[in-house]
Amino acid sequence: MTAPHGHSAGGGSAGRAILLVVAAIAVGAFLLARGFDGADDPAASAGNGASQDETDTGDENGDEPAVVDTTTTTTTTTTTTAPPIVTRPPGEVKVAVANGTGDRGRAGRTAGILNASGYVTAAKNTEQDRVGESVIYYRPGYGDDAKAVASALGAPADLLTPAPATIMTLIRNPETPQDLETFNIFVVVGTDNVILDPDPVAAG
Repeated sequence: MTAPHGHSAGGGSAGRAILLVVAAIAVGAFLLARGFDGADDPAASAGNGASQDETDTGDENGDEPAVVDTTTTTTTTTTTTAPPIVTRPPGEVKVAVANGTGDRGRAGRTAGILNASGYVTAAKNTEQDRVGESVIYYRPGYGDDAKAVASALGAPADLLTPAPATIMTLIRNPETPQDLETFNIFVVVGTDNVILDPDPVAAG
């Protein structure tokens, strides 16, 4: 009677061991299956899809994104302004007026206009009794001052001419009453009447 009972106990132990092995295999298979399912997580797939949508800059039709031209064209306007004419004070400019009209006193009357504007003047006759064309000669550096003298006399600027080295030969008795060598501008009043007589009645 004792021997059969011992055989039954040994068979139960072997059966429990087999059940434990089967259970372990089942648990391992379950866990392994769960691991593969996690790789196909819908949330992860959705995250990848959202990321791709954010980087797609095309439109719904699959066209290329529009290119916006942000280039700005700047136009620069340059204004050229003529430099102002700088002249000396009239008191620093000496003007000799030569009469080439043959009318007595014409040089003095013309010089009087300039003298009233502050210029230092001297009136003389020309070496010739009559000169056909009026001229305004100027020494080097006195071109702008000569323009101011022409304006004071109401004469056009095209009368201006650089003074030649022989300018003193145009004036009769150049050293009396003043030394005309130091003068800067020489106005020769001609018979063309471009330089108007300020007092034509006095000529008669």
